[in-house]
Amino acid sequence: MQRAHLVAAFLTFAALCVGVSALSVSRDRHATLEQSRREFAATAHLLDEHASRAIEAGDAQLRMLLDALERWDRRDATEGQRIQAAMRARAERLPQIGGVWALDAQGRLLLDSAEHPPPPRDLSERDYARAHMGMTQGPPPGLHVGAHLPGPGASQGRFTISRALRDEEGALRAIAVAGIQNTYFSQMYGEAGWGEGARLALFTSGKEKLAEWPPHSAVEPPTTAWPQPWDPPDGPAIIEGTQITAARMLTGFPIVVVASRPLAEVLAPWRERALWTTAVSGGILTGASLLFAFALAGARREEAVRAELLRANQSLDERVRQRTADLEKALRSAEMASLAKMKVLATVSHDLRQPLQGLAAFHELLLKEAANPTLQQLGAMASASLQAGQRLLDDLLTLSRLEAGVMPVEVGVFPLAPLLDQLAAELRAEAEGKGLRLTVMPTAAWVRSDPARLQPILRNLLSNAVKYTARGGVVVGARPRGDGLRVEIWDSGQGIAKAELGTIWEEFYQIGNPARDGSRGAGLGLSIAERTARLLGHPLQVRSRVGRGSVFTVTLPRVPPPAVPPAAEISQPELTPPAAAPLPAERAAGASPGRLSGRRVLVVEDDPLQRSSLTLLLEQAGAGVMAADSFDSALAAAQATLQAPSAILSDYRLPGGTDGLSGIQTLRGVLGRDVPAVLLTGELSADLVRAAKEAGCLVLAKPAAPNRILSTLAELTAGANAAA
Repeated sequence: MQRAHLVAAFLTFAALCVGVSALSVSRDRHATLEQSRREFAATAHLLDEHASRAIEAGDAQLRMLLDALERWDRRDATEGQRIQAAMRARAERLPQIGGVWALDAQGRLLLDSAEHPPPPRDLSERDYARAHMGMTQGPPPGLHVGAHLPGPGASQGRFTISRALRDEEGALRAIAVAGIQNTYFSQMYGEAGWGEGARLALFTSGKEKLAEWPPHSAVEPPTTAWPQPWDPPDGPAIIEGTQITAARMLTGFPIVVVASRPLAEVLAPWRERALWTTAVSGGILTGASLLFAFALAGARREEAVRAELLRANQSLDERVRQRTADLEKALRSAEMASLAKMKVLATVSHDLRQPLQGLAAFHELLLKEAANPTLQQLGAMASASLQAGQRLLDDLLTLSRLEAGVMPVEVGVFPLAPLLDQLAAELRAEAEGKGLRLTVMPTAAWVRSDPARLQPILRNLLSNAVKYTARGGVVVGARPRGDGLRVEIWDSGQGIAKAELGTIWEEFYQIGNPARDGSRGAGLGLSIAERTARLLGHPLQVRSRVGRGSVFTVTLPRVPPPAVPPAAEISQPELTPPAAAPLPAERAAGASPGRLSGRRVLVVEDDPLQRSSLTLLLEQAGAGVMAADSFDSALAAAQATLQAPSAILSDYRLPGGTDGLSGIQTLRGVLGRDVPAVLLTGELSADLVRAAKEAGCLVLAKPAAPNRILSTLAELTAGANAAA
């Protein structure tokens, strides 16, 4: 940094420091004054309430005395004595009342709470008597507040409040007067702790002083702060000269309460804080000055090494640019490789499954035509080899899609129990054939996952547990763990050695199969399960003891079950059977020739070999087949025969830019019927499965077992009229 920059930075910092300090002190002073104004406004409000209660109590005494005077028959001496006793008793209960007395219409003393009978006195010259007797200007007041009256002591005194009793014509009959002790207010003000310089006082609306604290403080009525009729009742305190003053008019009474305090006393805490702020700012500036001196000395050294750093930076920039270019090139190469891999996967997924589908159909037809037991045995072995190849192809494609990051995931909320029950049903026959107990513990838990991806994980773990357990049993259960749900699969099998626990997730790794027996699989199941679980974010773990068994766990996000709808409306997760799974018993029973007798099946397949194999397979099952290489040809054939098919069996990828799903929907529209349809395709797309489901079509992945094709069509066309 150059020295000129250092000087500019120091001066800027010093100016900011001084400015911030001055601004802070100014804002603190303003806040202190505003707080004091609010406090004194609240003080005046408290004085207002206190004085109002005291005056209200005295006014209540006057009203009761006027009621008694109105009913008093002055010829009854005992009644006067009773009124006087009541006056004295009430006055003694109220500390602010210094006495109560009554005057007649001429201003002579009529009753006195101090003694009865009262001494003869003429009080017509007192201000309260003159006010009610009409000797002053203006209309007679309702409640009159009199001037200060001296008391017997040096610091005592009182002021009066009075009301007049008049007859129906308005003529004066009597005057009731109450003396209010000003010491009552002074004592309360003195005990409130307003501060040494505080001044509190009561004035009449004519600015005559009634009471004050401290005594003999010569409090003067304020000028600017004096309340006017148009002022709001809760207005703030006002700075008037060297005092901060708040004044309020008592509601319903011509009395003003005033509270004031010297500004010097109010701002004393602020001055102390301002001194501290100034001291801190000075310390900061001193420290900054020392740092500036050191920085200025180092600026010379900085200028000496700047040239060397500049040369080094130029060299580094060149290396960074070159490295960035290399990384961008590598990124483009990786993206191109990923796109190429996705294209290869799509091609392999479709083109390898096409011939396998034809092979499966022709193999099924050959087995039915071959009566030789030896050929039947060879055909069964060929079927097993074909299924093993299909499973290996499925596993390789699944593993490749996981590595390429193109495996779609559709997360939803669903109950776990149906998924576990289906998996147990698939493997129960195998377990019972080995004499094993397969137990699924009931659970009502709901989880968040992709059921189509979670199902193969659990199927692989459960299948391995049954496969590698010779005696005992397999138990499947679910346990809550915090916000998750841990699905556990326990077996009593041979167990896994500790050294192999880390390698069982690798591709093509199998325990106890050094000869690579193909009937035991290719060793890809656990690798696919582990990568799929990682894709879903579900931790997959294993614990095992050799000779005792193993437990595999998958931890899923647990969600609260939704409000229970009617049983028929409970949605279940969409579950899929395993690839090349054996047919259920009731469907295998329908594999006999003629089960599609009387049905017309429209086959749409552009590959001649595939079309021929499907035609022969369906005709052997008794179906009438209309085969076409496109939906245009299929539509022409249907219109020529004037007969709608019982079902449609179509490939998905067709020539001419038309896919099987849109062709099915178009043909349904032309025929005016919702014809059952099956898509037989090598595409493995979640979007395709979802679109087919929305269109009411079933999807069979190539290569599909011939019996599965026939059974699916038989179920879809069950009950169809042979003449239809």
